Amino acid sequence: MGYRVKMRERNTVAGDILVFRVERPEGFAFLAGQFCNVSAPDLASGNREGLRKALSIASSPLEKDLLFMVRLTTSAFKRTLREMPEESRLDIGSPAGSFVLPADIDTPLVFLAGGMGVAPFRSMLRYAADAATGHTITLFYSSRVPEEALFLDEFGQIAARIAGIEVVATITRPEQSAEAWHGATGRLTPKMIRDGCADWSRAAYYLSGPPAMVEGMRSVLGETQIARDRMKQEI
Repeated sequence: MGYRVKMRERNTVAGDILVFRVERPEGFAFLAGQFCNVSAPDLASGNREGLRKALSIASSPLEKDLLFMVRLTTSAFKRTLREMPEESRLDIGSPAGSFVLPADIDTPLVFLAGGMGVAPFRSMLRYAADAATGHTITLFYSSRVPEEALFLDEFGQIAARIAGIEVVATITRPEQSAEAWHGATGRLTPKMIRDGCADWSRAAYYLSGPPAMVEGMRSVLGETQIARDRMKQEI
């Protein structure tokens, strides 16, 4: 099933990250962490099929609009998103995917996010906080520079008010930023996981980010003696 929706708002962050909101159509129900296909009109050729890409839904199921994010490149799809007129129409497909906040609240969760991979975790954290689900969650969030650490202030506010939610951010290239950074630096390490999450040894691990980064996270978890069957990655 498909839906035609209106672009409500879009902003470019850190030079090449586009964050945009579209209206949420009536009857569009989804689970925190799911994705959907987003189709933009082909402005150059008028191709009615449009240009399509699967994007994680970064908004919570309790929010009014649907939030998405992409890193801008020269692809026709992303160029169209950047250049299309305000309040243009997009087509979105039905939500899909099993990379979602689990119903089980007894097992602690560790979210490992790299770059744009934070999108499904923003959905899960907002839902866990706003619905008071009772999940125990530690988010490890790795970005190249502070400017690219989207939603970090929001995550900090959630952690400050919700018992059981913790956020650990690390910046891998602080020397390339114009902003001062006083937190952790460097890539995620086994020590960072053990120090940042008291329940690391019995947690379930969710991984999301660029393929090379996710594989690196898997290696780190292997060094931490975490079995592969306790890792879940966005596909």
